Amino acid sequence: MKTEFLKAVLAIGAAAVIGLAAPGAVYAQAKPVTLKLAHGATADQAIGKAMLKFGELVAQKSGGAAKVDVHLAGSLYNERTSVEAIVNGAVDFGGSSNANWAAFTRTLMFMDLPYVISDEAAFKRVLHGRVGEEIRKRFEKDGFKLVMILDNGGFRDIVNNKRPIRTPADLKGLKFRTTASPVEIAMFRNWGAIPTAIDWAEVYNGLGSGVVDGEFVMPTWMATAKHYEVLKYATRNRAAIGVQTLAMRKDRFESLPPNIQSAIIAAAKEAEVYGNELDSDMTEKARAYAKSLGVVTYEPTEQEMQQWRTTGRAVWKEFENKIDKDLVKMVLDAQSNG
Repeated sequence: MKTEFLKAVLAIGAAAVIGLAAPGAVYAQAKPVTLKLAHGATADQAIGKAMLKFGELVAQKSGGAAKVDVHLAGSLYNERTSVEAIVNGAVDFGGSSNANWAAFTRTLMFMDLPYVISDEAAFKRVLHGRVGEEIRKRFEKDGFKLVMILDNGGFRDIVNNKRPIRTPADLKGLKFRTTASPVEIAMFRNWGAIPTAIDWAEVYNGLGSGVVDGEFVMPTWMATAKHYEVLKYATRNRAAIGVQTLAMRKDRFESLPPNIQSAIIAAAKEAEVYGNELDSDMTEKARAYAKSLGVVTYEPTEQEMQQWRTTGRAVWKEFENKIDKDLVKMVLDAQSNG
């Protein structure tokens, strides 16, 4: 599914891209090709470290024919706008969490569905197996080259600064920061909370000023952004687990010489493994850090988890005509057959 926005930009930029791809025009020069990367992850996160490693590896594997100019922490474009920046050609590489891709492709919307992934082992089996390859193919149909699919801190926790949350009823009336995902917004509304979609960079101040009372985020992101300093209660309801991404516009990728394309793919594969290994280690450290600051983490009982699952999955029907049903079936089958 291509948005009208993406179609228009691709049509306008076609001539320019063809010019870039013309043999002997730019890439015949000895000067290395500089590719600009913008991402919201910080350099102390596993995601940010993977981006930096990717940049190093592209230079290495291309023999100096290409270099990646890496801009992290939203210094050029943030979690939402970096994808727009890929589309309009302001940067070569950008990406975001799965939830913020909804305006450009419905491919990753299945990940927003509450309880579509059962546990961490199932997540890795699904995203780094056949389903992951299918996701990349669907991205290409929508005009993007998905370069990296990165683990993103495990399951999100429900964290707030007002009161302990044991069941969905405890969320009633609380203002919760969400991503731009319509599924996530509907889920929190269904739980009785007041969903408030604000950018990641604004959350810390929002928590301190009362714009929001809580958030639904992975421990690693809250730890590195120091959100645990202004949060008191966490609940591990395991409703959603997601990924971070790095992507290019497909036509931009294809305009590059074959040797640089190959270097990008090889570098991405290596950096992805590197980032995912770091992510697992940093998730455990983030939970320990939260505990050291006095954040109280609650593990729902099985009876309480039934309430979370039932009320969470109730939003599936609302999005059945927007989610890629074939992909959801693949995801569910991959878990049941694992």
